[in-house]
Amino acid sequence: MEVLEFLNHPELWDIVQQNNRVKDNKNEVSYNLFTISSYNSYLENFHSDIIASLLNPIGLHQQGYKFLYLFIEYLNKYYKLNIFINDYKNTIVTRETGRLDIWIRDLNSKQSIIIENKINNATDMVDQIDRYFTYAQDAKKFKVNAVIYLSLDGSKHAPATIENLDDYLRNIGAFTNTENDLVQGWLIPCLKYHGNTDSHSVIHQYIKLIKHLANHKMDTNTIERYYEFLNTPNGFEIGNAVTEMNKKIPAFRAEKFSNEIKSPKPFSSRIRYKENYWLFVNYKVQNSELKLDIWFNNDGSAGVVFWNPSIPEFDGRGLLTEKLQKINLIEEFNAIVRYKKL
Repeated sequence: MEVLEFLNHPELWDIVQQNNRVKDNKNEVSYNLFTISSYNSYLENFHSDIIASLLNPIGLHQQGYKFLYLFIEYLNKYYKLNIFINDYKNTIVTRETGRLDIWIRDLNSKQSIIIENKINNATDMVDQIDRYFTYAQDAKKFKVNAVIYLSLDGSKHAPATIENLDDYLRNIGAFTNTENDLVQGWLIPCLKYHGNTDSHSVIHQYIKLIKHLANHKMDTNTIERYYEFLNTPNGFEIGNAVTEMNKKIPAFRAEKFSNEIKSPKPFSSRIRYKENYWLFVNYKVQNSELKLDIWFNNDGSAGVVFWNPSIPEFDGRGLLTEKLQKINLIEEFNAIVRYKKL
């Protein structure tokens, strides 16, 4: 593969677009209460605790059965289950009963739903789905309506069962960016429900966490795609060459820019501060010496700062504004600083 063929390859462009989408999505949801400290969100029990607290009719959210019923409606709508809400009028939700991550069971109807949480990609134990099903239905006499196998992005599926439990088993992704994932199918409807401020805030922050974690996984998948693309004859050699050339672009652009500037006037001189950075200095106006900084970035953008070091910060703004108005660039600079594509 030649360099131009490498750069114009449709697979590479698709990988670049995927990387940009993931980066944008990560930026949108990266700041939330749970990611400020990543410790808790990676604990095995963390996600089960959050989900169980929302499903629990007597939970601290104080919304009664609303979130549980939205969950049942979600399962029926998107996963072809036929769970009757009327069977869940006297429901308790427990954690780690019989080693079940989350067990929803009704004390009157004796119906139940099992949730096996794998959002943190925990290892599957031998025959665990069969054992959980047997524990609930045979040992505890609660009929199992469904076993929900919950993974982060839907890529991890439940292992095969001995008792052929396919009619009960549903693989669900917490966030797959589709209408049937847990976020869009259940958590967002819970968010739209006008409950109290606290429950709304917790759900909103948890949605952001789930999206953040899923996008981190998608980022890894993007790197995997890029690795497979490079893992061809001459692929890494060409990729490394392109990377090295990209590193030289800011300095090249700075040189190209300088060559186009025949005179630094009204500045007295220009200085090559760094390979990618020019300073235009000593533009004397009244009792001030104005300066202009121009630098070129790796992402194709450039930074431009017109400033008055003689009078610091906003006190020197009037003189700058006056000069920029004369050359019709006041809007571009907003009087002090503007970053522009050059």
